[in-house]
Amino acid sequence: MSNDLEKERLGTLAQELAPVTTQRAVSWERKDNDVYSWSAEEGTVTIASRDRDGEPPYELTVYNSAGEKVDELGSELVADDEPASWNRALAELYRVARRSALGADDIVDALVARLRGAGGDETAGSNWSLLRRT
Repeated sequence: MSNDLEKERLGTLAQELAPVTTQRAVSWERKDNDVYSWSAEEGTVTIASRDRDGEPPYELTVYNSAGEKVDELGSELVADDEPASWNRALAELYRVARRSALGADDIVDALVARLRGAGGDETAGSNWSLLRRT
């Protein structure tokens, strides 16, 4: 569906989305098994594991505001069976989009806060001893 210039632009979209997702400036939703979606007024982006197994290859799809598919980019091998330049960006976007959709950072933050509130700094982490727990 995409020529080389379009593939590079979609790769750039994936590269731009990953850090803002990590910074929690955008949030993703789980749409289906291993399909994650981010929507804006202009359109929607999904990132998915093509085989729905959480592993490569990945595919990025762009939809317009009416929900029509307008472009897509998938992990692929290019000349001499080398990974395409955008494969790493798709893999990173999949990873951070999944974390966002599942609320992983919020869960980790809440668990750390619970541990800190449960016994103060003295009982956290490496300061625990077997004698103190008995």
